Amino acid sequence: MPPCNTPPPSPGISNADDGDDELYEDEVLEEVPVDENGAPPLEDEENISDEDDLVELPGGIDQLESIMETMQQAKDNSIAVFKDHGKAVFSCAFHPELENVVVSGGEDDAAYIWDPTNTDSKQKLDDWRDSVNCVTWSNDGQHLAACDMAGNIKVFKYPGLTVEWSFEVGDINWLKWHPVANVLFAGTADSEMWMWKIPSGDSKLFQGQGEKTECGEILADGKRAVCGYSDGSLRQFDLKSGNTVNTFPKGLAHIDVVNCVSGHMNNTLFLSGSMDGTAKLWNSTSGKVVGTLLCGAREEENSSSSVECAIFPRDKSTTYCVTGTLDGIVTVWDTPTQISRHACKVGDGVSKVDVHKDGNLVFASTLDGAVKCLDLRTGNAVMELSGHSATILDFSLSSSGSHLVTSSDDGTCRIYNVRENS
Repeated sequence: MPPCNTPPPSPGISNADDGDDELYEDEVLEEVPVDENGAPPLEDEENISDEDDLVELPGGIDQLESIMETMQQAKDNSIAVFKDHGKAVFSCAFHPELENVVVSGGEDDAAYIWDPTNTDSKQKLDDWRDSVNCVTWSNDGQHLAACDMAGNIKVFKYPGLTVEWSFEVGDINWLKWHPVANVLFAGTADSEMWMWKIPSGDSKLFQGQGEKTECGEILADGKRAVCGYSDGSLRQFDLKSGNTVNTFPKGLAHIDVVNCVSGHMNNTLFLSGSMDGTAKLWNSTSGKVVGTLLCGAREEENSSSSVECAIFPRDKSTTYCVTGTLDGIVTVWDTPTQISRHACKVGDGVSKVDVHKDGNLVFASTLDGAVKCLDLRTGNAVMELSGHSATILDFSLSSSGSHLVTSSDDGTCRIYNVRENS
């Protein structure tokens, strides 16, 4: 009797039990190997190598990433490379008059004076207690100031490089010369701005409200200075009397760290940029805000569009300023209207901006190791200087504007011919 619920066979089709099981060769479509259990092998089993056949990199994933980074590294169009630091190079500067003299300072607790046309020609300035984080020339090029992260400042006479003056303060965030006189300024983590006459060392101290002095600028008249602080506030000082001229508290000024300040050559305006994603224009006489440049979606603490750098061109008649942000945007702003003229994405993030002496080009260094050059009239990128494998921490243009030096987290400085790459 057939099983329950099994339909009877269709007419003309014999029962399987009654047929012949023999399979003829011309009926075979494909032979599939099976294992001892009668199961087919995994699809890629035959392509899997034994563990002994795998190549293991001695440096593991770090070495693999390094190899991939090298393969992806952009073309190096520098004309010279200085490698003596071996560790991150925090600061660099061309001599203000001599094209063949560069200074650099780095994590190796040393500064070097070197010739960009012959990097083997160098002089080491050592005897530091920590990383040399700032190097800067006086306006006349006769003095070189450098400091380390332990708060040691030295001024060297140039040429000769003898130590002319030295001093020790707290942790130093920035170091800057007066635009005309041999007067040196420094901002510290102790909420102080120091001023010294060089070489006498006569000093004056300008006190904040307890927050770090993150940045500072000497205004064009040479008589006033502006400091930005880590709580978002600003203070303007009279350098002769030592008095505070204007105070811009947190909230009125910015709601997060002030990263940068820049003064207009007309001596009326100054610009501040903050981690809150805004740059603000101020009247240095009245102490009132002139306008707000919104560089991100909104003003907010720890903005992804943090304004890392902001600058006015060195021209009394200029009507624009430039900002660079953490999300890699360089923006040219019309200062009378506070409207963006041009905005360009230049990389993963902007570490510094500077305007060429001809007034038509702006250079922006990036976190991905390149310097982009934009035409201020069109906003178009016209040049890329590449070759570094890590963040560019500083750069400087030569006095003629024909060459540019960079310093990087990759432990090198590079020299570029700006004219050849334009």
